[in-house]
Amino acid sequence: MMDAGRIKAAVSEAIDRVMAEETPVAAETTPGTKKLLERIVLSDILGDDILSARPNDRTFPLRLFFGELGTMLAKEDGVADKAFTLASGLNFFFRAEMDGEAKMRIGIEVSRQMYDVAHEAKMDPELVAKAAPLVAALMSTELERVKLEAVDHVKVFDSQIHERTSASDPTGSRIVRPASFLCRVTTNNAVKAKAQVVT
Repeated sequence: MMDAGRIKAAVSEAIDRVMAEETPVAAETTPGTKKLLERIVLSDILGDDILSARPNDRTFPLRLFFGELGTMLAKEDGVADKAFTLASGLNFFFRAEMDGEAKMRIGIEVSRQMYDVAHEAKMDPELVAKAAPLVAALMSTELERVKLEAVDHVKVFDSQIHERTSASDPTGSRIVRPASFLCRVTTNNAVKAKAQVVT
């Protein structure tokens, strides 16, 4: 399970190192700080097809989602902390070298954080539903033998692919909202890890 505190501490140390190397001028963003902030919101990883997507482009919901994430990071509230944890988790997922099983588990935890941030920030559910499959597909490019899938389109609880969160109605069959991605084995489509949902 991803430890949000450890990730925050590691990123905080990185920021401190960058700030120590620069001589910041009041009210200005130094080149080192700007580079770090760009890396936090993944602008050096996300391709032009995402960053420059137009409203009719398939990847436009991703652009909107990461734009919302960047906006949340600039706020000074509880949502900003959750957004920072999500951005840090995404960075760790895309940048750190690790074995496939660990990367898959971290991917699921990152998806859990993504849905938590979206719920806490009251993001437009339609935007989240459109962006989630694209985020899952983007993250799946980093995985071997498994793939992540969004389950936003599924409205009825299915014990074969879902498990309820602790906040769920244990007898409810209607899915209120997803809480994590589903993970499948690519060779046979078997469920490797069920998607968490709120019923």
